[in-house]
Amino acid sequence: MWKPLKMLLGRRDPREGVRFVIHKRYQVNIPFPQYDARRPFRILQYLRGQGLLKRGMLIRPRPVSLQRLKLVHDTRYLTSLGSTEALTSILGITLDDRAQDQFLCFQRLMCGGTLRAARGAVYRGSVMVNLGGGLHHAARDRGSGFCAFNDVALAIASLRERGFDAPILVVDLDLHDGDGTRAIFADDPTVHTFSIHNKDLGDTRATASTSIALGADVEDDAYLSAVREHLPAVFADFKPRLVFYLAGSDPGVDDRLGNWRITLQGLLRRDRLVMELARPGGGIAPLPVVVLLAGGYGPTAWRHGAAFFSWLLSGRDDLDIPPEMELPVDVYRRLSRFLQNPKFLQQDTEADAADDWGLQEEEFSGTGPMRQHLFLGAFSRHGLEMTLEELGLLDRLRAKGFDKLAVSMDLDDPLGHTLRISTRDDPPLTIFELKLRVDRTVDPGRGFLMVEWLLIQDARSTFEISRPLLPGQKYPGLGLLRDTAAVLIVACENLELDGLAFTPSHFHLACLADPQSRFLDPLKQARFLALRRATAHLRVEEAAGALREGRIRDAQTDRPARWEPGLMILPVSGPMKAFFTGKDYRKQVAAALQGFRFKLS
Repeated sequence: MWKPLKMLLGRRDPREGVRFVIHKRYQVNIPFPQYDARRPFRILQYLRGQGLLKRGMLIRPRPVSLQRLKLVHDTRYLTSLGSTEALTSILGITLDDRAQDQFLCFQRLMCGGTLRAARGAVYRGSVMVNLGGGLHHAARDRGSGFCAFNDVALAIASLRERGFDAPILVVDLDLHDGDGTRAIFADDPTVHTFSIHNKDLGDTRATASTSIALGADVEDDAYLSAVREHLPAVFADFKPRLVFYLAGSDPGVDDRLGNWRITLQGLLRRDRLVMELARPGGGIAPLPVVVLLAGGYGPTAWRHGAAFFSWLLSGRDDLDIPPEMELPVDVYRRLSRFLQNPKFLQQDTEADAADDWGLQEEEFSGTGPMRQHLFLGAFSRHGLEMTLEELGLLDRLRAKGFDKLAVSMDLDDPLGHTLRISTRDDPPLTIFELKLRVDRTVDPGRGFLMVEWLLIQDARSTFEISRPLLPGQKYPGLGLLRDTAAVLIVACENLELDGLAFTPSHFHLACLADPQSRFLDPLKQARFLALRRATAHLRVEEAAGALREGRIRDAQTDRPARWEPGLMILPVSGPMKAFFTGKDYRKQVAAALQGFRFKLS
């Protein structure tokens, strides 16, 4: 018998709080574009930025041994994982020998993380978070859905081996059915598997199980009603002494693989309901809880974990979580010496050499043209290409299959200077085009780097059926928007400008820029926020389509709403940031918001 478990089960040591299990090798690069390998680290970066991480809160796991995997999985199945065919059926893609070994080691480490979290939660009577795990599709003799091993089943079997014989509840709120876990414990009355999902993936019969399939296109109200209707009764009747919570973010409306429409607020209400059932007040002893990230796909999947764990650590439930992790500005700041290296510039005078971008005051005053032989008054064509090489942006394009690239400039347009990157095909394909100018007239007293045009496209590709064409798009993007924005922010800093300025021609472009950018006009900002509220349950591309088709209507007049472009600013300077966070701007937006009400037809 594992005496500390018996002694501390159900007790809460007030000195112990939430702990996170994480390892640098939780990042694995596999050729699956929807999977964000940096998801757990983005969550930690956000928590650290909010001042919520303290010394001792991070715990490093060890990979589980092959012998321990045999507690759950058949030896024949484990042996089969050495073949390419076995992993191909699990992943849907074929890996080479090296990548295959890395993937199996990655999943064994995830299993070790869940085991470490389970032991810590039971021993402390606390909440332990494994920033990974939730490999619920793996059964005793098979794997599927990117799950080679079942980490929850392995942790439970290991606890049982150490003498923990109390009832265990697995609350699986990943979008997909927890079929593997249910199958492993189908004949075990001491483990209740609870799963609310979009569709059943296997036999739902089990001795202790609740399996609810809600179908597609589920929204907040139906989802939360199902959780409230079924989960409290399971807690009351089964009386678990340990809870595993698979807090999947893939029910979210923005998930790249999901078919539900749960808002971030809805996911957080779900999480709070689960945690309040497991760890209630009123003198009832809180249960130890193991939280696992489970499913979540696409560049915004990390946001749910950031919101959930912020609430766990602070009690705050505000959701000011940016849609993108902070732009990689620091990376390009460190590389900005290349922007200032004289050998990359064609400077006409000694005075120019002292200016990072070679601009004279009259050239960016908004009243006179920039020098026509240098891009933004600073770069020759050769110097610009060298800078793109040194920053690694051209290598990023080559890694996407564009082997032969040509960099060109157009300096004759009075509206701005254009940088163009094309393939050397016949005819050439434009994959990157950017038109910029410096403007000091749109807001007197401030200067902006005005983005007149930005095009980043994979001109040789086609769209996924699940991700339709967005307004204004002909081809898919290349995933370089954040890097481009970061480089432009560094350019603003070097030019001592107040921010990036642009006019989004379509609703979805403003959504992508929100909330890091705001409309300069408070009335425009308020109208945009009202449109966002009306489309909260829609994916960005669906919201854009609804607006274009006239299905978003004014609640008072019933007239179709139209997109009204306006100047948006991504603030860079301190005064510009203070303007948007200041009382006057926020008060004007709040007052104007009262006059806008939209509904989705």
